Amino acid sequence: MGAIQGVFFSLVILFLQRGRKISNYLLSALIACIAVTMGRHVLSDMQVLQQHPLLESVPLTYLLLIGPLLFLYTKSICTPNYSFDFQSAKHLLPAFIFFIARVINLLDQFYFEVGIFEVFNGYGKFEVIVGVISMSIYAFMTFRTINREEEISDADVQNRIWMKKIIYGWAIGWILFALLTFIDLFFFAYERPYSDYYILFLYLAFVIYWLGMKGFYERITHFTKEMKEEENERTFKTTILQSDMEVLQTVMEGEKLYLDPELNLEKLSSKVGFPTKKVSVILNQGFEKSFYHFINTYRVEEFKKRISENQNQTLLNIAYDSGFNSKSTFNYIFKKETGETPLQYKKRIKGKMSL
Repeated sequence: MGAIQGVFFSLVILFLQRGRKISNYLLSALIACIAVTMGRHVLSDMQVLQQHPLLESVPLTYLLLIGPLLFLYTKSICTPNYSFDFQSAKHLLPAFIFFIARVINLLDQFYFEVGIFEVFNGYGKFEVIVGVISMSIYAFMTFRTINREEEISDADVQNRIWMKKIIYGWAIGWILFALLTFIDLFFFAYERPYSDYYILFLYLAFVIYWLGMKGFYERITHFTKEMKEEENERTFKTTILQSDMEVLQTVMEGEKLYLDPELNLEKLSSKVGFPTKKVSVILNQGFEKSFYHFINTYRVEEFKKRISENQNQTLLNIAYDSGFNSKSTFNYIFKKETGETPLQYKKRIKGKMSL
């Protein structure tokens, strides 16, 4: 039942076209791997695999995928603008190698029957051992990631809270699975009936149900929140932002606030009469500039105006009079805004004035 629930939720989340798609794909793959692995144990205990020996070689066990997928899913939740790149894909390489080995073994038995892969006798035990080790390593990496991201990431707090609960729940199940597996491997030659694992399977079924439901709910909640934020942003831009942009420009240009080298967001907010957060929104969404980009644009234009009127002054003095407070900052900003150095600009306009 837990395996069926897992497959169901993995398909629902896979085709959910809202929220974070990469997280959806990773969660879907994770739940599917857990469900299929659990289902294979059930089939074996029901003697289905014994009645069809060829199925023993079908790659239906994905222990090497569960750890990496849990780690990558956690990272996708905790990391803003997460993308699945080559560094992420490398975590799936061991599972891919084992999968190919399984497929080759299957083809050898079904088509060639030459026995060139007899070395795979006992392969299942080796795969289980490697899978258990893999899950141990990735469990540690997952805990480390979610704790580190809590301090340095702007990811949603609620996402981290429910992810931690699921990770703790999974850790309990994993410890039980590891203990049972190693006892079976080293004391019973991995021949204990799978019915010994049924209590664990029931627990994992609960975790799968929890993971699937929370994943589905959080994706919908995340999408709804994004839609509301986008709608609020559009409304803010069309009704309030335009008039506030004009107020900000009028005060900035009228009082020449940019000439103050100590000007910061708090001072600007005080002069305009808006809350600091609102000024930041106006700059970012309305002018599509950061505070310092916005201010330095005015300073560069002021420098251009002053240098054409004061050819005998040094570049640095004019820069200071225009609101810049350091030579290095001035040179960097001016080159970034105009594409040429202050000296190149001075020579160019001097040449034009002499014509």
